[in-house]
Amino acid sequence: MECDTLLLHARIADVFRYRLFEGWIAIRDGRFITVEAGSPPPGIRATETLDLAGRIVVPGLIDSHLHIESSLLTPRRFAEAVLPFGTTTILSDPHEVGNVAGERGVKWMIAASQDLPLRIYHSIPSCVPATSPDIEWTHEVFDAATIRRLARQPSVIALGEVMDYRGLLGPNQRLRAIVRAARENKLLIEGHIPTLAGIELSQYLAHGISSDHTLTFAAKIQEQISKGLAVMLQTKSVTPENVATVAQLPDRSQIILITDDIEPSLLTDGHLSRIVALAIESGMPPLEAIAAASIRPARYLGLRDHGAIAPGFLADFLVMDDITAFPPAQVFVGGELVAGAGAMTAPITRESPAQPDYPGLPGSFTAGDFKLDSNGGGGSVRAQVVALQNKHSTLTKLEQTTVSLQNGHVQFQDDDGLALASVIARDESSRTVGLIANTGLQQGAWASSVAHDCHNLLVIGRSPEAMAQAANAVHAMGGGVAVATRGGLEASLRLPYFGLLSDEPVAAVAAGLEAVEDAMRRIGAHQTRPFLTFSIMSLSVSPYAKFTDKGIVDTESRQLIRPFYPAD
Repeated sequence: MECDTLLLHARIADVFRYRLFEGWIAIRDGRFITVEAGSPPPGIRATETLDLAGRIVVPGLIDSHLHIESSLLTPRRFAEAVLPFGTTTILSDPHEVGNVAGERGVKWMIAASQDLPLRIYHSIPSCVPATSPDIEWTHEVFDAATIRRLARQPSVIALGEVMDYRGLLGPNQRLRAIVRAARENKLLIEGHIPTLAGIELSQYLAHGISSDHTLTFAAKIQEQISKGLAVMLQTKSVTPENVATVAQLPDRSQIILITDDIEPSLLTDGHLSRIVALAIESGMPPLEAIAAASIRPARYLGLRDHGAIAPGFLADFLVMDDITAFPPAQVFVGGELVAGAGAMTAPITRESPAQPDYPGLPGSFTAGDFKLDSNGGGGSVRAQVVALQNKHSTLTKLEQTTVSLQNGHVQFQDDDGLALASVIARDESSRTVGLIANTGLQQGAWASSVAHDCHNLLVIGRSPEAMAQAANAVHAMGGGVAVATRGGLEASLRLPYFGLLSDEPVAAVAAGLEAVEDAMRRIGAHQTRPFLTFSIMSLSVSPYAKFTDKGIVDTESRQLIRPFYPAD
């Protein structure tokens, strides 16, 4: 027998039977051709022989639900960041770029992901916009015809998370047609189910939904497993309580570990490896955690030759000194060494393609653009307030308060916990100014063109003057994030690709974001993940109230609410 690579004295991770066994592996043309216990017989001719001296061979990790854009990196820079930590395959949902640049933006993400050592598959964004054009502005509105065209693109295997769960249950015929088109094209259909249960959950799943990755708990896991869903656990759901619930299931093959959104500052220390390590720490057996990040997502995605050390499978594997020790000693994709000891063996030289045309960012601004009453009124108004419920999540609730105005500007009190939030459509056709509570801000402002999922310009602050400075900084950079006080710009991060991404290495982008978050904390932001929390304040499907360019949206009723009205 001839092979390209022969691995000797390996301890092989069997993700089908959750065991390690001593053996040898032969690789040819990028695939495993022999995986056996013991030692190889005589007569095997190999171009390269590696003696692993008892080290462990583990399948490459597969992240079956994520958004590359959350890393603020272009696909090639994302690949450089995650490969050294053992992620070898991903399913990317580019709905951030889709909302900014439409169909051409999705095609750009697909093109930018080709010919990289990271295997990147794609889902087509289902929710562009996340809800509907009457609730928020986006550059394009995706319909069933869009799905049919994009389904023909290389590496497309799924329809991205159907976030507008109320719309699918209700009157959104455009979304129903999108889901039907996905089924007709044999695409996997991903779900987004933060609140549905019982009959409503069943009705939603009847459209062909296959998974949920939102925040979960024991009863939710049990119901969703019983109804045939793949239950995806991201960081916030990997808890000892949930892991104990999973351990009681007789069949755990539908439990999968994923990242979803992960900022560049976290990528410097790991990727899916972080979730695997957290699952083990929370009580999941190590080999099962590896299986939940390899063979299980492969089977969920329909990638029958991914995710295991077995004959005929792609030779994507990690060499590890200990099954719980990341980064791996070596990372192989298609039998080729691509990373080792936490670093790429060579930089990715392929450049990111040129961007298509897409709407720029609004500007410039003055303090007058952030009046609660644009008519410049005084006296008191009754205002709706989007209130963050705690420091650790993006859950909000609607409250009401009375505020005083002077020349249209809110007169804040030192202890009122309030700030202004404004969303301005990229084409400047519409804008909202309203009140947000419990951000922690004491002064200054934050502005960002990363504003889930519409990615219109989002500005949050206590000072209209600082809000104008921060917004103008984002405009001048051609996209990015900025923090300002009345004294000037405190920190900024330029994101020139669609106002969402940087083509700089992850370490540089992480340092820039860290500077922005440090500045956010200096002006009072107290969230565990302040950048992510603030950026989700425009996510129109995130419970229970958020801002759009057209007003405040009650995300359960899908109703727009006026931010303020005259006091009685």
